Amino acid sequence: MNKYKSTLLTASVAALLMSASASSAAITILPGGSGSLNDAGTTDAYPSTIVSSFDASSASKIAVTISTETGFGDTLQTGVSFGANSDAFTLATSGFNGIQNAFIYYLDASDATGGSFGTGDIVINGASGTSNDFAVSWLFLSGTANDFGASNSDTSNAVSLTTTADNSFVVAAHANNGAGAQSTAQSPLTALLNGEAGSASGGSGYATIASSGTTQNYSFTGSTSRPVTLAVEFTAVPEPSSYALIAGCFGLTWVMLRRRG
Repeated sequence: MNKYKSTLLTASVAALLMSASASSAAITILPGGSGSLNDAGTTDAYPSTIVSSFDASSASKIAVTISTETGFGDTLQTGVSFGANSDAFTLATSGFNGIQNAFIYYLDASDATGGSFGTGDIVINGASGTSNDFAVSWLFLSGTANDFGASNSDTSNAVSLTTTADNSFVVAAHANNGAGAQSTAQSPLTALLNGEAGSASGGSGYATIASSGTTQNYSFTGSTSRPVTLAVEFTAVPEPSSYALIAGCFGLTWVMLRRRG
């Protein structure tokens, strides 16, 4: 094989590999698998169940946002769990601005007891104290890869995030010092939570971003008093055809090397 043909074939294989690695299916929300709850907790009322008996057997990931105000210097939420075995969520990111707080948690099915979800409750765990209440939202997702991609936080009403993969699913959360439901997620987000968190306000939303490397601002309306905004990217599982294409490309490379030898 001459040098020109070898170079051309190598470039073709590289292009196919790049194409295959970028091919991923869309992440979806399970039917009935999203919601929010204002003023979800009360003083000294932990653990607090926010979702009861949801069949998550076809979910690959559960995401939960919490917006709260630590108005009295107390210990508040200490974590999130799901199911009969109280499988613990991982904290993806958090943000604080004075006494306003926001958190995004997730739990992968592979990290649940037995390696998959069943039917169970989402529970917010915490310590006793005179907390100033909190607001939450949740998403049961399918088609997600494990862990998370990019994340960011900002002490304003918006946060910037650049995706690291195609067909990413971005979850954003917000808290500010304004009372009432005034934290509405703005486009490209689909609003999920917009409600009271004690004497503060909380919001959340989600968006599917088609292309890797997309930089986008995720913003919320509402008070500019002590705002905090978070965003986390959850990536999609590559389509099976991508794996087949990658395997074929490696096979083609092997043949090329054999001929050159």
